[in-house]
Amino acid sequence: MSSFFTAPASQRKRKRPENDRAQPRKRRDMEKNRSTDRRIKSATTERSRQPPPKEERDDEISGSDSGSDIGSESLEGSDATSEEDETGAERRVRLAQRYLDRIKGEVDEAGFDAEDLDKDIIARRLKEDVDEVKGRQFRLIANSLDFQNADHINFRADTLSTTGVAVCKPYVYTVSIDKTLIKWQIQSPQIARTRSAGKRQGQDGVKRRPKQLAFVKGVKVRASAQQQHGHTAAILSLAASQDGKYVATGGADNKLIIWAADDLRPLKTFHTHRDSVVGLDFTPSSSSTSGFGTQLFSSSMDRSIKTYSLAGEESLAYVETLFGHQDHVAAISAVSQDLCVSVGTRDRSARWWRVVDETQLKFLGDSSRNDEYQTGSLDCVAAVPPNHFVTGSDSGAIQLWSQHKKKCVYTIQTAHGIDPLPALEDVTSESDPKVIEELKKSDRRRSTPRAVTSLVALPGTDVVLSGSWDGWIRVWKVSDDKRTLEPLGKVGGSTDVSDADGKAHTNGWSNGEAKALSSPNDQGPIRGVINGLAVFERRKETVNEFGGKKEGECQGLCIVAGTGKEMRLGRWLNMKNGRNGAVVFEVPLKADELTE
Repeated sequence: MSSFFTAPASQRKRKRPENDRAQPRKRRDMEKNRSTDRRIKSATTERSRQPPPKEERDDEISGSDSGSDIGSESLEGSDATSEEDETGAERRVRLAQRYLDRIKGEVDEAGFDAEDLDKDIIARRLKEDVDEVKGRQFRLIANSLDFQNADHINFRADTLSTTGVAVCKPYVYTVSIDKTLIKWQIQSPQIARTRSAGKRQGQDGVKRRPKQLAFVKGVKVRASAQQQHGHTAAILSLAASQDGKYVATGGADNKLIIWAADDLRPLKTFHTHRDSVVGLDFTPSSSSTSGFGTQLFSSSMDRSIKTYSLAGEESLAYVETLFGHQDHVAAISAVSQDLCVSVGTRDRSARWWRVVDETQLKFLGDSSRNDEYQTGSLDCVAAVPPNHFVTGSDSGAIQLWSQHKKKCVYTIQTAHGIDPLPALEDVTSESDPKVIEELKKSDRRRSTPRAVTSLVALPGTDVVLSGSWDGWIRVWKVSDDKRTLEPLGKVGGSTDVSDADGKAHTNGWSNGEAKALSSPNDQGPIRGVINGLAVFERRKETVNEFGGKKEGECQGLCIVAGTGKEMRLGRWLNMKNGRNGAVVFEVPLKADELTE
């Protein structure tokens, strides 16, 4: 007996039932019905999309316009009728005016909620403040400032080289190598421009020097205090909080001292660092955006960064320590709350710190092989919130960085030029002219680039300032897309740049690798090494919506530079013609901006 499994393959095929044979016809019928439904639906849609009859369109066009259909629904009836000898434009104006009058009557009858209006104004103002603190505001003011016609005035006390300056308008604080902390008050510029001479002078014809208000030197002895506060070595760093409450100083004695800003009264001394404290900076406007008070960052030669919380005179506390640099942390700049950027000297690295997450981003500032002058150390840093910062090196290079890119965004080599070589007759003991001529043929000396000794950026704007020992403060503009740095000349000098041969050129910077060379006779208004820079805006005071005072548009800049015969962290350069003190520059707006 044969079974299904033993039968040949040809006989094992099963017969399809009758119902299965009829299935394809049913499917074809279903698809045919679906296509018919789609055609009917598309025809209905096309019929609904057809424009209305001509008479209806004429009535619609005569009744309102696409750009002036204000209150068309609320003006139906007798108001919508046309008057005799009235054009379409006049009719639209009449209907709009009646609509506004009706809305005004409803507002007068029902009134408006003043509380909601105040809440909207407060919310807008708070949003502007938060954007300014976070660095989201980026105002383009560099091109509207007249840096060439900036007025300057020197001021000083009987101190040694100034190592740092800090501003909290209208006050300026300076520190020096001889353990001195001084508080000054900057006078109001009250500047009037004389059209005939093109110069600027005070209204009374007298230059207004800053007024000295408080003075502290060394240890300030207080018999009733449990601890005697004060520096016992050179003060190397300085910072002032924007709320005007605190001043912080760091010195070579490993101390960090917090002072009361009003009378320079010592509040607390921290011994948290194991080496010299060389960098200090407060977070911008942190007291108004955080309930934890003002935050302070410090950097030291012990290769560490520390944070402090200053919530009040009784709540001055150390928070934590950040490690990562392999050499002295020469400078630090706060970006925002719990964000800062620092530079290490000989490890040639910049690090972007997120304090809350305890993370860091590392950026290497090494020079390329094609650069004529190699970077030995990064000495200066300035934050350009929210995502950029600028660094300065001993090779004179200024670099723009972004936290989203590991490589430098833009570089300007020898931004402050190079020192010309002295004559061979002045550095050799040979007196024979023939021998000197032979030495000149084999002379392989190289010029020394002027290192960037100080760097500062005006928060929320596109202005960056740099200083060296050439006597000039140079201005750089951050481009709109924050990809390049554009030179705007010198503060108090022309925009032309002179090379070592005395030939002037205005387009000295090209492709980010130009040389801003200066001739020996090109001496700026500053005599000495610029060891510190600080800047703030001169703004016009206006009245806000609540009757209080607020800052209006920019009226100029006030720049303070701390100078000395010696460098802040080195003694290898001693300028005999230098001055120990500080210089104040008042930068006005351009003439065309004032007329507008």
